[in-house]
This record gives sequence, structure tokens and C-alpha cells, in this order.
Amino acid sequence: MINKKIIEFEEKTIECYVLEKIDDFSKADDNFLNAIEDIDKELKIMLNDNIIDALNKMIILMPFPLTIIYEPYYVDRIYRDEYYAYYSRKHFGISRNTKRMVFLKGRYYRESIIDSNYEMQKKIEHDLIGMVVIKPTQTIGRTLISPFNLNIRNCFVRTTTFDISILGKIYKLEAFPLSGQDSEVMTCAEVNMWQIMEYFGTRYSNYRTLLPSEMLELISKTSDVRLLPSDGLTVEQESNIFKNSGLSPKIYYKWLQFDGVEYVETYEPYINSPSLEEILHFYVESGIPVLINLREKDNREGINHSVTCIGHAENDVNAQLSEVIFEDKKKNNKEEKTVDKYEEYVYNKLTVLKSWSACGGYVFMEDHSAPYQIRNLDDLKFGDDEKSILYEIESFVVPLYKHVFMAAEDAYKIVIDVIDESWNSIADCLNRSGGFSNDKIVIRLFLTTSRSYKQFRSTNTSSVNERVFFSQIVYPKFIWVCEYGSTESYANHKAIGEIIIDATAFKNSVPVISIRHGNAITYRGPDDPDYYAMLRRDIPIDNEFVMFEQYNLKCSNKKGDFCD
Repeated sequence: MINKKIIEFEEKTIECYVLEKIDDFSKADDNFLNAIEDIDKELKIMLNDNIIDALNKMIILMPFPLTIIYEPYYVDRIYRDEYYAYYSRKHFGISRNTKRMVFLKGRYYRESIIDSNYEMQKKIEHDLIGMVVIKPTQTIGRTLISPFNLNIRNCFVRTTTFDISILGKIYKLEAFPLSGQDSEVMTCAEVNMWQIMEYFGTRYSNYRTLLPSEMLELISKTSDVRLLPSDGLTVEQESNIFKNSGLSPKIYYKWLQFDGVEYVETYEPYINSPSLEEILHFYVESGIPVLINLREKDNREGINHSVTCIGHAENDVNAQLSEVIFEDKKKNNKEEKTVDKYEEYVYNKLTVLKSWSACGGYVFMEDHSAPYQIRNLDDLKFGDDEKSILYEIESFVVPLYKHVFMAAEDAYKIVIDVIDESWNSIADCLNRSGGFSNDKIVIRLFLTTSRSYKQFRSTNTSSVNERVFFSQIVYPKFIWVCEYGSTESYANHKAIGEIIIDATAFKNSVPVISIRHGNAITYRGPDDPDYYAMLRRDIPIDNEFVMFEQYNLKCSNKKGDFCD
């Protein structure tokens, strides 16, 4: 029987604070951190210098005034899984509850947030910056922060949509997941595995998110030693988790051990071969989150670390683009061909510029830093003090879809060969667009789905012929696309040509599906012979067309179609 005595209901279990400036967040006086410690004694134990430093690094990127909703009792499924798999077995107790902070741009109060008005809910969703979980392990837990409401440099990033519950209402947030490491269950390697699978499992129905205990279970199938406390993961273990989660990972090593002592570079460049860093760019440009394993620079036995690369900064307009150096056919074919044969080759007079060589840096999720850190690959230092370690790339793992058989370096070689062999058609194309005065084209290479590509091409044109053509064309599920433009058209986000390659093909086959040089286009259907890829179709289309942007990666400024 229910006791008839009435107990007063405490309304302020969840607190709402408005901060006018960055200084209001500190522990000094009656500021935010000091105020929540007064109402939540458990938090006082959790708030160490590392957490305060991590929170400050995020807050400083947020716009003010800033509203923070503080929840002293929050059930985080990631930490609960860690707790029951490991921490609950310890002799000295540790809490199973986490704390959560939700951040909103502008001034909001409890009355507004619990208001059922639709317009108010849409406004809150628009101003939602994200959330941070604080774990009893004195570390930052599951963090979802939108790059579109932060004060960061213009960049192109990969995100997906998460549902966030705030005071009983569900809001949508575009973000890429992040977490700190606790060094016992979730080291940097596990954190990066978790956040990449959190992205895939949230974005795509074919994959699922992974809990820490599930990762341990996958690793245990091939491990001969204990896994907890964690000593981190090898690159092979990282790849194995991806593989057992339905992906088809590919590993790229910078070095390999030789006789257990010396290191050798694994990539022997042939003429026009992309470097390891260029290969990384092709996958990042494709919107694939890449797990990168780092090693202390110039110290092969030094400290290692793992980060996730999810995008790149906008190109540096003042950067000098590097060129593709074409192979001299006369020199390489000297023994096989006569002088008369040589004369059939008119040496390629085009200068092919690499768009990615002007990349202003890459976007990283790193467990000791604020989200969306932008760093150059030759300056991979994530701390702010003199003790911070300078890293270099040791290896990276690309979690590819299981039916992508064409690797980035092979796709690159194929498109460069096509450009070299069809330079005269490209020259005609440049002439028609008025850009041949410099004899230069700028190229861009990326992997994408045929569905998003066809949707983009069939909707972003005023030409009925082009719309009909791309709406009916047959592609495999994934395609490699190389766009090229004159230096003038590229600056205006317009392409004048493209080469499309079957990403489900093997490199030694004939994978070219379509070639476009301005208003001339070829197409090879699934049942057509190889040479159809070189036969022009009688379809009048535009000389210039919009580049395929904002589909693989989104611009962080969210002010328009492009980062300007």
C-alpha cells in the first residue's frame, strides 16, 4: 500500500546555467565548475586537472553566451559496459554513474527547454553544440560535439546524425564521436576503434556500434594473453576488429621490421606513384574515417599513439601545387620500339597539378585534445607545452566497404595513365573552356557511392540530356572519380572533365567506366566490350559542371555550399 504522506518533489535535479564569457566556466568564485561541485559532491572527486583541461579546450571553441545543462545522474552505455566488464570486479568501489554536460549556443532556461512548442524545439536543435560525459575514472567519456557550431578553422569533415535526449525531448546533432582514454579498458587504440565503429553503426544499417566488451571479445579469439588491463592494440588487431565487424580493412605501413631490428619503407614508388601521405588523402577526401597509428618522430622505438582522421582543412590558396611528372615513353620503350614508333608519341604538354598538395592540414579526433584538431602531417603535435611529443605516421588502417576491391593507389595510377593517353582531348576541352593558355589542369580523386554520385549529377545540372543520361546510367555500388578542371574553373568549384573507375574491379582488369572531356562523354555498360569506354556518346552536355563537393565531406562553416 502506498504511503499517503506527500513528499515534496525536487525540480532541480538537472541544472541549467548561462555563461556570458569564458571566465564564467572556471572553478573560481561562484563560477560554473564551483557551483556544480557544491550541488554534486561526487563530481568533486572526479574533477581532476586533466578533465578540467579537456573541458576548457572544448569550451574555448564555443560561442558565448553559452548555456550548459548539467545532469548529475546520467547512464552512459559505454561506461556501464566498461564498469560491468572490469571496474565492478575491483576491491575498492567505483561509481557506476556518469555526469553529463550539454552545451547550447545562446541563452536558454529550464522553462524554454521543457517547452513543448515546436518552433522552440527547432531553435534549440539549431543551437545545440553537443554533449560531454564525465566518467568516475576521472576521464572524459562519450563526447558528441558539432563542428558546425564551433569557432574553428574552415575545414571539410565527415559527420553523422545522432539522437540526443535533453529533458525528455529528442534532438538531432551532426557530429563525429570522441572519447578520452582511461588507460585500463580504453587506451588510445580502443578509443579510436570505438569511435569509428560508433560512426559506422550510427550512419549505416549494415554495421553496428561496438561496446568495449564486444571489442575485447573479438580480440580474444586470436589472443593468447589477458586483455585487461589493456596494453593497447596492434595494427593487426585493429584491422581484425574492423574485419569482424563487416568491413574490409586495408593496412598501409610506413615501415616494416626487417630481421627484428632494422626498418624498411614498405612503399617502393614507381613513376607517378602516390606517396603514403597522398594515399591517405584520397581516402580522407572520400569521407572515410581513417585510423592512424603514430610513432614519436625520428625514434622508431619511441612512444606510439593512435588518432582518427576525419577530414581536411580547406586548400591554401597561396600554396604551390605539386605536379605529376609524366613518364618519358621514348626512354622507357627504347628497346621495344623503333624510332618511327617513337614519333607516334607526342609528349604530353599538359601540366597536371595535384589539388591535395595545397591541403591546409588534416582534421583529427585525438583523445587528449578538443575535437576537430587541424594539423599538418609534418607537425603532428597535439599538446600545447614543450613536453608534447612530435609524432609521425607509422601506419594507418582504412575501413573499406567489403566490395571495394580497387585500392586508392591503383585508382590513381589508372587515371594518370588515362590523362597521359588522352592529353589531346583534354587540350581541346581546355580550349573550349578558355583555359588552355596555361596548359594546366588540376585533378582531384575520391571514392564515393554510385547512388550519391548519380543523385548529384542528375540534380545539379540545367541540361535535360545530362539529367537523363546520369539518371539511367548503370554503375557499381562504389566508384572512384577523378575530376579535373582548368586552374580558373577549379577555383570556381567547376570541373571540365572526369574519369570514372569501377571500384569493385581488380587493378589488372579494364576498370574504366566513363571518361568526360567537357561536352564529350563515353560510357561502358556492364555488358559492353572494353573499348566502349573510349567511344564518344552522341549526347550534348555542358562544357563545365559543378564539382562533387559537400557529399563526402561537409564544410564546417555551414554558411554556404563551399568553404570560402
